[in-house]
Amino acid sequence: MKNAGKFGLVLVGLTILVIALIDVTSDKQVDWTRTYDQRDKIPFGLYVVRQELPRILGEQGAEVTDVTATNYTYLRDFLRGKENSSLVYIVDQFYEGKEVTKELIAFAERGGEVFISSNSLPVNFLDTLGIEQHYYYPQNFDDVIDTKDRAFMLNDGRTAFYKDLEYPGLFYDLDTIGVSIIGYFEAEGREVPNFLEVKRGKGRFLLHLEPLMFTNYYFLQRRNFMYASSALKFITRQQVYWYDGHSTGQQARTPLRVLLQHAGLRQAWYILLFSLILFLLFRSKREQKAVPVIPPEPNLSREFAKTIATLYYESGHPGNLVQKKIEYFLYELRTHFQLDILKLEEEDFAQQLALKSGVALSLCEYITARVIRCKKTKISTDKELVELNKDIEEFKHNANML
Repeated sequence: MKNAGKFGLVLVGLTILVIALIDVTSDKQVDWTRTYDQRDKIPFGLYVVRQELPRILGEQGAEVTDVTATNYTYLRDFLRGKENSSLVYIVDQFYEGKEVTKELIAFAERGGEVFISSNSLPVNFLDTLGIEQHYYYPQNFDDVIDTKDRAFMLNDGRTAFYKDLEYPGLFYDLDTIGVSIIGYFEAEGREVPNFLEVKRGKGRFLLHLEPLMFTNYYFLQRRNFMYASSALKFITRQQVYWYDGHSTGQQARTPLRVLLQHAGLRQAWYILLFSLILFLLFRSKREQKAVPVIPPEPNLSREFAKTIATLYYESGHPGNLVQKKIEYFLYELRTHFQLDILKLEEEDFAQQLALKSGVALSLCEYITARVIRCKKTKISTDKELVELNKDIEEFKHNANML
């Protein structure tokens, strides 16, 4: 059992060591997926901008709250009475249908503010606002593969450079009343608009065509941070609602969910499960079956002696009990002091008993004489039996025989 337990511990330790070595030496590839998810800390997630947005808008004292659904019915009920707030979309594609876009336009006309940063906007939405969107393609086709940094600017002079935008989005046909250009990028010596303010009724839309600028990778670069934060500061309302399109709704609040969300805790959980399985396997193979406990037979010698004494006493012949008492006493003398009890009546027996027992010679002579006398007496009384027992017990006490 002990060897099996040690082997199991060694095997678990080796397993943990191998997993740790694999984890340390493995080449962890960077995930460049453009998720635009506020929970993702990968380069093209939105974790940083979502965390920093309340600080960026802190001068206005804005409060930021997540919105997890934007279907027509929900949006209509949610935005009712919130005309003094802002709704923020930073998404890859703005795919809202006609009913939702109508509700957003109605919300802006009542005084609301809508910030949208997306690579594309729906045609029906753009037609309603009286603008058009396209993508920039260089006149010289060889420039398509040019990956050098492209300058993006705001009207306040903030400038940032992005190298991953080969075909950035742009707005054109902007002769509609209420449309203002607040951001653009430079291409072939021209300023191409990609950030608009579109006033609608009492409110407005802020339309931005490159959400990549707000991802973790660019947002953590100082110059790009200044550009992105300045773009977000166009949001002027005190209450801001952030559209969380990747939310899966109400999530289970169990400890297991917390463990599985983090790589380190997840690995520790799997190691624990594997160790428990190994432990159960070795325990089931090596553990002996339960052995029933058999209690020892009780020592009933005392009860037996008491029963015999009672029988002798009740028979009315204490002489027999006296003889048994003497025989047992002589047996104890023989076993304790190796005396020859056949020489009981010899003159030197009492002296030998005194030497071996350490009892006074007078007491040894007395008990020897008493035993010889009682042994020769065939008829005894109860009184003589009690006196004999008292003398024997006194001698045994002095001789440390009890």
